[in-house]
Amino acid sequence: MHFIKKQRNKLLYKKLLPLRKNIQNGDKLLKFKKKKWQKFQRLISKLKKIKFYDPISHFLYNFNTFFSRKFKYNVQNKQRLSFFYGNLKQNYLKKIVKLSLNEFKKKNTHATVLFIEKLETRLDTALYRTYFSYSLNNARQLIAHKKVHVNNKIVQYNSYLLKKGDIITFDKDIFDLVSSNISRSKI
Repeated sequence: MHFIKKQRNKLLYKKLLPLRKNIQNGDKLLKFKKKKWQKFQRLISKLKKIKFYDPISHFLYNFNTFFSRKFKYNVQNKQRLSFFYGNLKQNYLKKIVKLSLNEFKKKNTHATVLFIEKLETRLDTALYRTYFSYSLNNARQLIAHKKVHVNNKIVQYNSYLLKKGDIITFDKDIFDLVSSNISRSKI
């Protein structure tokens, strides 16, 4: 009999402490009372004016050599990017990088632009960016429960890549949820 070790996920907000950034701009972090969050909250309150995630704006200086500093910087940027798009797995990111590099050889656009374009055209990201859901996890839940249709077909994959002209519709059950999410958005 094979035993499969269950993967235990860290709590969502504990991943932000080593990254030292409020990547998904959650307001809930500013309400935590414990002592370990106070330093983080002060750091966030100083940077509150910066709304969007910028991977270049943060550099760590307290490491021994240039190579270890650069490695730490690259790992943290990868973690921030993964967390920004809903905690994507490393294998999926590698796959997207390969696809964008192959497409880069055929097109005349930069590989980084193609990489970000692939991440932004995912179905869960599109639902979150258009305020149909209040978080990436909520968007994934709607997709998993077969409440989202693309071109009148049920889509069950979060990573479904949308194309220009695709029409997103919802089940009648969740119209109230979607309309409340849109009204709660800070547009």
